[in-house]
Amino acid sequence: MVTELYQGPLLVKVYKTIAGQQVVELTLNTPEALNALNGDMVDLLLAHVPLWEADENVIAIIMRGSGIKAFCAGGDVRQLYHKMAKGSQNVGEIFFNHEYEMDLMLHKLSTPLLVWGSGYVIGGGMGLLQGAALRIGTHSSRLAMPEITIGLFPDVGASYFLRQVPDNLGLFLGLTGAMLNGTDARQLGLLDGLVDDSDYSQVMQALTEMPKQSGADTLSNLKQLIAGLETKASADAPASNLAAHRQNIISALSQNDLAGIVASLASLKGQDKWLDKALQTMAHGSPTSLHLFYHAFRANFTNVTDALHHEYIVGVNATRLGEFKEGVRALLIDKDRRPSWRYDTVESTPDAWIEKFFVTKNVADAHF
Repeated sequence: MVTELYQGPLLVKVYKTIAGQQVVELTLNTPEALNALNGDMVDLLLAHVPLWEADENVIAIIMRGSGIKAFCAGGDVRQLYHKMAKGSQNVGEIFFNHEYEMDLMLHKLSTPLLVWGSGYVIGGGMGLLQGAALRIGTHSSRLAMPEITIGLFPDVGASYFLRQVPDNLGLFLGLTGAMLNGTDARQLGLLDGLVDDSDYSQVMQALTEMPKQSGADTLSNLKQLIAGLETKASADAPASNLAAHRQNIISALSQNDLAGIVASLASLKGQDKWLDKALQTMAHGSPTSLHLFYHAFRANFTNVTDALHHEYIVGVNATRLGEFKEGVRALLIDKDRRPSWRYDTVESTPDAWIEKFFVTKNVADAHF
């Protein structure tokens, strides 16, 4: 038995199990925008997820994207741009409080949350995926944190979850916006399972056929199910793009400062299209953004709450200092792809400029 609760940017269906318990399915439903996370989606999640969390009859929450192209290709920052362009000083406080409150809520759920990260999982979509108890990728998955291209920085908790990636490779991901396929994301610990795109129906069927059980039992059973599906699908998993370059990238990341790291990474150009695209993204990205992420990465946050509070301060200041606005203009508004960054290189970016992003004066306290 299936009950449809909501339609619109977020589709909500409640499935009744054979034992009379419930599984809630959430579908991000703006496929024409690659299910970009918008304010209405966030509002609905903030309003209703706590109710399902408090309901002992709900044994699992499943989140997916509509269509075949994307789970979620980031946050919808176009409206944010127009408010920045008008000179609004509190737009960042409103925007980042809103999104980060939702991200932190997902990280703290006790009800098992499974995110089905097929297709593109970018930016804000990574925030949703990394908040799940079960982060599932498929053979179509493409994961990236490319915020340097819009003059921002990898956020939504990336200061924490990219720090958990082995061999400091999370630093590479944040500095280059490199896009990972499912195989590489799984090997780097950004996914808990890698299955075939067609396996979703089996997961839902298995959930609805489970006997009466606790959320903890459901999570354990889901892990076993995903492990079996992953083994079955392993022969068709995509080949690694990262493996051939891994040691060279690790060596480049061992340089003593950001300028040295950027130069060492840039020297790897010309080896293949995947790596070249990542290095090109770094070269065209905001030098300010590179500094901001490097600072956050070195802070080595030990939990997502601290990371989000740091990102909130920097994000609010980013909405006021111009670099973020210019990046969004060039990539998403005018689409000329020719941003006029404040400084041309990481070497020419002064410390005094970067320090402005960490000023707490006139930044309202976070409410998440």
